Amino acid sequence: MLYGSTKCAIEYSQRSAIDEWIQLFLRNDGDNVALADGLLEKKRYYIGPVVMDISEFGIEEGAPSYLTKENDIAWFFHVVDKMKIAYGDWDFPPLIVFYSAGKYEIADGRHRNEAFRQMNIKQVPVIFWTDTEEDFRYMIEHTSSMGMNLG
Repeated sequence: MLYGSTKCAIEYSQRSAIDEWIQLFLRNDGDNVALADGLLEKKRYYIGPVVMDISEFGIEEGAPSYLTKENDIAWFFHVVDKMKIAYGDWDFPPLIVFYSAGKYEIADGRHRNEAFRQMNIKQVPVIFWTDTEEDFRYMIEHTSSMGMNLG
């Protein structure tokens, strides 16, 4: 089964099982087992999926700065180009974004984020996770006033 769609994420969210969807997605078609394992290391708080304006996150544009080899950067943009071509026919998965103390970091979805940015698409589905109740309360308030809850 493929889990990498916003529709699937919404179905899990409606059952209060977004954490389960994240694990299934990351361990299967999301191909990000390291993140899935890391999320299990301690208590996490999840919100979403919600539609948010990703331009407000202040996230690095282009290839991630940790990519330094020319081949890796070229591959990053090759994947982005393929996503842009598939955009109209693909129910893409939500971005998975970590929030802590006023800062956002895309934990899964850097290619999708860059494809959206290049296509000037700002309103996209996002699942947020935080590590603290304080950040969780902030994100509940912030997403309810700034985003559209899909789940």
